[in-house]
Amino acid sequence: MQIHPQDIKKILQTYDHILLTAHVSPDGDAVGSVLALYGCLCQWGKHPVLVIDDEIEEKYKYLPAAAQIRKPQEVQTDASWLTVILDATDTARIGRTAALIKGKVLNIDHHISNRHFADWEYVLPAYAAAGEVLTELFLQWSVSITPEMADALYTAIATDCGFFKFGNTTAHTLRMAAAAVAAGARPARISESLEARDFADLTVLSEVLRHIERFADGRMAGIVFTPELLALTGDHTGSYIDYARIIKGVDVAFTVRYVTATETRLSLRSKHTDVNAIAAVFGGGGHIRAAGATVSGSLQETKEKLIKEIINAL
Repeated sequence: MQIHPQDIKKILQTYDHILLTAHVSPDGDAVGSVLALYGCLCQWGKHPVLVIDDEIEEKYKYLPAAAQIRKPQEVQTDASWLTVILDATDTARIGRTAALIKGKVLNIDHHISNRHFADWEYVLPAYAAAGEVLTELFLQWSVSITPEMADALYTAIATDCGFFKFGNTTAHTLRMAAAAVAAGARPARISESLEARDFADLTVLSEVLRHIERFADGRMAGIVFTPELLALTGDHTGSYIDYARIIKGVDVAFTVRYVTATETRLSLRSKHTDVNAIAAVFGGGGHIRAAGATVSGSLQETKEKLIKEIINAL
């Protein structure tokens, strides 16, 4: 059930114990959003617990509250707890954290593919990031946004719109980012932290770039992350898709990543094509220009099916 901003505030203030979570393979929006709401709830005297069923990338560790994020097996809940799921379309996207849901669920999201699964939801697909949704809520609630919360909000907003380069950037996106800066966010510090690379990382990048393939007369490009390539990159491969996307003439970029012999994760980005519709074929979703899915099937099988679907959509 879609609710109003003041209803969300009342619900959050009703509960003492609140589980905050976001999707697996957490990006800047997922991490920044949960940390910002964590700060708000702490101000209100609540007892929020941060849980994400995945590793948090080192590049987000400049956000101090990231140290408070725990794994599902470290937490126990009961029916008196409220679960708040941020930046995720359904409980399948939060992995093993779903087993901790014992009571009511509130979902704050911005994906057009949201499955409307929660007891209460606030889903705004026109917004570029969940952090953009939260920033507006904090302003409406007259929350005192600390510099730490502001850094988290700016991180969430900026990373999900490609630092204001993607087509999902709107005047409202810029206003919310400006509000975060006014509250103490440090754009230069955030950019430096997110862009910093060890020399070894650049060596890995050079190897990843060698694996970019082009299809459909150069209108599609992709990277397949085999177990051998993942041994170099690690599991966090989300940023590499941008190198395929920026190739001149490419409309749709994709990555296909090995999870197990029978499970694969795919990600899609585009300049014009609706990749949310492509991801939906595989049981996933996201946005018109950015989407993904977790697929039952081998790496090669998934790659072949995905290429066919993209060609049909081009």
